[in-house]
Amino acid sequence: MANSTNWHVSPGFESVAELFESQRSENPAGGTSLAVYQNGKLVLDAWQGQATSAKAWESNTVSTVFSCTKGIVAIIAARLVQEGKLDLEEPVATYWPEFAQGGKQDIKVKTMLQHRAGLSAPRTDITYEQLLDGHTVVDELAKQEPLWVPDSTYGYHALTFGHLVSKLIHCVTGLSANEYLQKYVTGPLGVDMWIGLPTDEASRLATLISDGGFKSANPEVGSDQYWVEKAMTFGGALPVDPTMPGGFNDLQTLGIELAGAGGVANAKSLAKIYSATVVETDGLRLLSDETIMDATRVASSGENVWHEPGPYPAWGNGFMLPISEHFAMPGGNGFGHNGLGGQAGWASLDARLGFGYTTSYLRSDADTQKHQQDLVKALQKLI
Repeated sequence: MANSTNWHVSPGFESVAELFESQRSENPAGGTSLAVYQNGKLVLDAWQGQATSAKAWESNTVSTVFSCTKGIVAIIAARLVQEGKLDLEEPVATYWPEFAQGGKQDIKVKTMLQHRAGLSAPRTDITYEQLLDGHTVVDELAKQEPLWVPDSTYGYHALTFGHLVSKLIHCVTGLSANEYLQKYVTGPLGVDMWIGLPTDEASRLATLISDGGFKSANPEVGSDQYWVEKAMTFGGALPVDPTMPGGFNDLQTLGIELAGAGGVANAKSLAKIYSATVVETDGLRLLSDETIMDATRVASSGENVWHEPGPYPAWGNGFMLPISEHFAMPGGNGFGHNGLGGQAGWASLDARLGFGYTTSYLRSDADTQKHQQDLVKALQKLI
């Protein structure tokens, strides 16, 4: 075993750990972590590579998990539905009256969760300073008219999903998404994840490294690609390359609640949270089987409103779902969410399994999820 790879593995899962180790040579820099829980128990925990140029990746290293954050926020929303605090069929404005502006009074909670609300990007350009202030983005989204007829089709709400659903969580509970996460999820489970990184945890943070392929297409204003790119940057508040200044190596950016893409965690934390959705884990079961089945019915799939090229994932109520070989998940009745550059957090209801994978080396090409997907396929042979 290479000195730079560390793992704790239960009998029967050695082949997955060995595949993980072999992948290290394919990453020119950075580090990765992998974890699997089954039946509420940790069966694989592995990490390798460098957290920074001066420090090896360690068991408690954390990194930005990007859109995996949306999956965690979707868990919170599903739990609130389960508790009767949110009704999927109710208009969002029932809980958030200001949202009714711009002709949005009839948009339902489920429509928002399913990326069908027509709010994938703000119509106005957001500055970095406005992003940091914690209210401008939400205020603008509440005021604006949808970009398309709500519920007629879907478009990936890459960043706005987090602002919209976090605001809804706050309206219902009085807590932000991160406050709810700490009180009811990470605290009871004893895991490390934040949507808004505390400054005293920054020393554990891995530095993100880009493969150099994240570049603006300089699209024509109003074109499909214009709205796709704006959904990823808020129109200039964030850089297209997430490792550039003002991006996700910036502690100011990571310190605010970006519930669509700013979560910081490691694989073990993602895997344990997802484990707790499908089976009691350290005394906590977050979601019932019935809640999961309701939340993971396919609601949005196929070509989206901006005609982005496939392959296409599918979404339920905030969860990404496994409908093709490009979005495989271990076991049956899987759900979770990928993250930019190769991150992943998943659960399998049938296998009672939680899976987490993080990487600080960010791939921009068509094989961005190849490493975690190869690990998933290896895991599928064992369960």
